[in-house]
Amino acid sequence: MNVESILVGAGIAGLTCARLLHEAGRQVILFEASDAVGGRVRSDSVDGYTLDRGFQVLFDAYPAVQRQLNMAALHPRFFEPGAIVCIEGQRAILTDPLRERPGSNLIATLLTPVLNPLDKIRTLLLARELSHTTIEAIISGPDQSTWDYLRERGLSEKAIKTFFQAFLGGIFLDRSLHTSAKNAMFTLKMLADGHTLVPALGMAAISQQLAMPLQAAGKIQLHTRVERLLYQDKRVIGVGLEDGREVLANSVVLATTAPEAARLSNLNLSRDYVQTTTVYFGGHIRLYHQKKLLLHAAPDAFVNNAMLLSNVAPEYAPSNRHLLSATLLGIPTLDDDEIYARTLADLRLMWCGNERAQLALETYQPLAIYRIEQAQFMQPPGVHPTLPNNATEQPGLFLAAEFTEASSINAAMISGEKCAQMLLSQSHGAAGSRFHTA
Repeated sequence: MNVESILVGAGIAGLTCARLLHEAGRQVILFEASDAVGGRVRSDSVDGYTLDRGFQVLFDAYPAVQRQLNMAALHPRFFEPGAIVCIEGQRAILTDPLRERPGSNLIATLLTPVLNPLDKIRTLLLARELSHTTIEAIISGPDQSTWDYLRERGLSEKAIKTFFQAFLGGIFLDRSLHTSAKNAMFTLKMLADGHTLVPALGMAAISQQLAMPLQAAGKIQLHTRVERLLYQDKRVIGVGLEDGREVLANSVVLATTAPEAARLSNLNLSRDYVQTTTVYFGGHIRLYHQKKLLLHAAPDAFVNNAMLLSNVAPEYAPSNRHLLSATLLGIPTLDDDEIYARTLADLRLMWCGNERAQLALETYQPLAIYRIEQAQFMQPPGVHPTLPNNATEQPGLFLAAEFTEASSINAAMISGEKCAQMLLSQSHGAAGSRFHTA
């Protein structure tokens, strides 16, 4: 087998890197231990429902997404801006009045007591300011916790606790908002600059689109676990597979999680991870009509956020059925039946006082639970300069994974881009990269 580069892992970063190398005419092979591409960005079909492996969305303003994906081919289904905040038996609609389509949501946002008038103005001004701030300015600026950043911007403690803790806490899986403010600023900019969406056929469509040219050329081998790296004079020259085969190459790219990359390379790539659990239910009656996220603002919430995904993408559910997802922060030490019961109890609490919603919830039946142990690596203030480079200290060994950038689809794609360009530049005896760190 004549191979220039071996890639280990067919997640978003590995697929992006392999595709760019393949398109440049390089001989590549991608080994994936599981039964399909995508890593965490996969979807399953259960009883006619499309279930993403954990609640996930895509921001179409992501720079790498604009470079690497054909958005029209994903048949995007868009969320409405804002959210429905559930607190103390009440539901309050929050939205961006400059982006919301005309209708009652604008009036509801103006009247909601969740944010006082000053908080509403400051939130709107923050979104507009970030929209006009460059990504480079966000990345190169000073860092602090998201909580401190929001307080510094004049937002009240009540606004942070009743909206931002659940909203940004659901994105970064950290209600304490100790996550780097750079991550929050970048995310809020993406929300201000574009739209939130899911592909009509599930998040797996993203991975499948990236993989298509590689699969057509026979460059991906599934069910193939890499057991070890091969060395010659301290240089990585290939991989040893679990089935005993050895495959040689000029370079090896680890596109795995940090623990797996550390296992293979013995490099110090240790990262602490946050966990999450997604619980899916299928129902007969629509719980609510908006294409908005539900946030549970109670400080002791079991469910952080929920979403009637079939409102956004009807294709996610069979005809005349509805798909409800609920996101829990962490992984409860409960069995499946207990998780389903406690999740439904919390959903009922979120819709307390709404008889129609309570009746609707009676029709929802459990579909699946996804416990995701390595959902995101922890990203406290100051983390970004400490992340590893794509080139390692071991000659011939490279990294293409989100843990070199940040924890997101965009970051995974950027890591794949940067690794591919590094390999191509080295091959031509040139340096530099045409890709932005964004």
